Amino acid sequence: MQLTQNIKGFSKLAVILLILISFLLGAILSYIWTMGYYAPNEFNLPNQTSVTIEGMPAFFAENATYFNITVLNPSYSPTEAKIELIKAITGDGKVHIIDSTSPPLPLTLAPGKSQIIQSFWNWGNYTGQTIDVYVLIADGSGPAVQVKTAFMNLTVSSVILEPAVTSSRFNVTVESMSSPVSVDISNIFVNGVEITGVTPTLPYSLSPNTAATFTLNRDWKNLQNQPVSVMVQTKQGYVAYGSTVGPQVKLNFSNIVFFNTTETSFYFNMIIQNAGTPPAKQDIDLITLNVGGQTILIGIGDVVPPLPQTIEPDTSLPFTCTWNWSSHQSENATITVYTVQGFTATSAETTIPSIPQPS
Repeated sequence: MQLTQNIKGFSKLAVILLILISFLLGAILSYIWTMGYYAPNEFNLPNQTSVTIEGMPAFFAENATYFNITVLNPSYSPTEAKIELIKAITGDGKVHIIDSTSPPLPLTLAPGKSQIIQSFWNWGNYTGQTIDVYVLIADGSGPAVQVKTAFMNLTVSSVILEPAVTSSRFNVTVESMSSPVSVDISNIFVNGVEITGVTPTLPYSLSPNTAATFTLNRDWKNLQNQPVSVMVQTKQGYVAYGSTVGPQVKLNFSNIVFFNTTETSFYFNMIIQNAGTPPAKQDIDLITLNVGGQTILIGIGDVVPPLPQTIEPDTSLPFTCTWNWSSHQSENATITVYTVQGFTATSAETTIPSIPQPS
């Protein structure tokens, strides 16, 4: 009796196990059947090589001459990937081809392999901006990613030329406000020409949230009323620009008259007007004449009021210059005045009169 009960219990257990096995087999077969129908549309592996960009390209504030990009050839890729070109498109629509990388391009990646590519391109003019980076491969599709470059706020805050002080030098102030790192100012250019005489000397380390004023030992008389463009470069690859228009020193001559009161007393008078733009005082310290190709110096003690003499902006000042012009009668003469600031002004040609003969 006990044996019969055991057999019946075993039979029930076997039936239950058979049912469970049948259920599992049916589920597996159903899944395989279903996947066989949908897989060609939803899970079909690519038949063309396609690489991806892992994460975002890395732009480092410490150096604007390159960025890093990590490229992956996925393990499901059917073949090796040959990376041929990397390019960046900036917000101004310009296309920048990266023609120097480490390792160099073209570069072959096996399936499942990734590579960090150091891409040498100076993005210093596009700090804090969004750019598009593209990776182009041979015989396949290349990825693209949009990324924001590191922020740097390097600016030329002022370009100051002071005609009331000197024409031999001027000042440029550079700021680095809210910037994340220090930069080393290495070169300063004026209208495309590098200035070698700079104080303080270059290179100069400029810390974040600070400013520095540089004196450029460059004669700027030829920049009067002309555009003055300043470019500041750093060792880290950043560039800052500033510009102004050179002030114009303008000294006008009027009422040039030659006199003689006796046979031995000769002099000439003139009026000089300071009409510079913008207005700036000038200090006249020398007056000369050119007669027949000869330069004649008017002695300091022969000028009234005595030299040096300051002419304020938008004012005129009369001068009386003692000079025996009797040996230069009827000759043409030009008068030149020189200023302490280094400027010169020359009058129009005037004719020295003849001494009337007694009747």
